[in-house]
Amino acid sequence: MSEATMRPQFMKAMEDLDARIGKGVEPRIREMVRLRCSHINGCAYCIRLHSEQLASLGGSVHLISALARPVKLMREDLVSPAEAAALRFAEVLTDYPRGLEIEARNEAGKHFDADALGSLVEIIAVVNAWNRITRGSE
Repeated sequence: MSEATMRPQFMKAMEDLDARIGKGVEPRIREMVRLRCSHINGCAYCIRLHSEQLASLGGSVHLISALARPVKLMREDLVSPAEAAALRFAEVLTDYPRGLEIEARNEAGKHFDADALGSLVEIIAVVNAWNRITRGSE
């Protein structure tokens, strides 16, 4: 089986996009969302990368481990209500049946203003793209 080779200009465009998005969300939540999406998508490289990033931002081993599970199954003391809402929104946009988006967006909207909510959508979309690029290139 041959590996896919991504064109350098595509990878550069993705890196540039990734560097520009998600500024309306604090770095810790950004990495939590990236890690949760990477778990859902089964991207081992991205799981390691975002686990290390979250650890560098002070994320505990318990939190990093918990992000392998749906947020509804996490201990409540590991995430704030805002973090839980962001993670649920990420789960729904990544791998849940259509129709749950409005509920998850409304819950996230209780904790994030319109700009931050838009930033969450950006983060979720880009990390899902990265997960697929990485898995498709393995």
